[in-house]
Amino acid sequence: MTQPEIDLPAVASRDEWRAARIELLEKEKEFTRKRDELNAERRRLPMVEIDEEYVFDGPDGEVSLLDLFDGRRQLIVYHFMFDPDWEEGCPSCSAWTDEIARGHLNHLHSRGTSLALVSRAPWETIEPFKERMDWTVPWYSSFGSDFNYDFHVTMDESVTPIEHNYEDAETLERKGIDQLEGELPGISVFLRDDDVVYHTYSTYARGMEQVGGSNYFLDLTALGRQEEWEEPTGRVTGLDAQAGSDGIQYPDEYDE
Repeated sequence: MTQPEIDLPAVASRDEWRAARIELLEKEKEFTRKRDELNAERRRLPMVEIDEEYVFDGPDGEVSLLDLFDGRRQLIVYHFMFDPDWEEGCPSCSAWTDEIARGHLNHLHSRGTSLALVSRAPWETIEPFKERMDWTVPWYSSFGSDFNYDFHVTMDESVTPIEHNYEDAETLERKGIDQLEGELPGISVFLRDDDVVYHTYSTYARGMEQVGGSNYFLDLTALGRQEEWEEPTGRVTGLDAQAGSDGIQYPDEYDE
């Protein structure tokens, strides 16, 4: 099978490569130091008490936001895109979830932190999809509550003013972002003090990349993520023929 023509890296001697790699290493170390500073600043953010009585539906019936902590001190919620009218969850969210949902969450749990998915689809729609994907990660429905709207992952101007990634509708439209309705992904983090729950952090769009996943592995490679926006250009190889136009499909549809 003929490989597509792409712009490959320059060929160098081992000594030339090593010199270039050491130069890049200094920049990587500086990035790591800056990331540590940013993480520390994130930990210094103030927090907001949650006074809304959110109700979720799950395998054991109705539960509260406090119940989602499962007795631990912290909770990370992945806002999984799953509209009540959809039969399947978002393929991109599914790809992200598949990287963590078949493994163990022990490393989080050992640090007093729980992870849960929350979607607006009703539980009776989520449950068969969760079984199909063979996921064990906790997953709950926020159907009928304002949770998704309050955390700006469901856009509906009739319910709450449009806001995404801390920008209002006017700003988003000015930037040419036209997806101002429906479901969007996000990550929100909560801390509890006894029975009082606080919101400490939320991130959206490319801010969600900081949790890692396959993209961070691809960032180490010469061809990268193979997205059109990446520099240097000309290294998009043509994605897996099985995948859709965005290169993503449901994980259970890949060949073994």
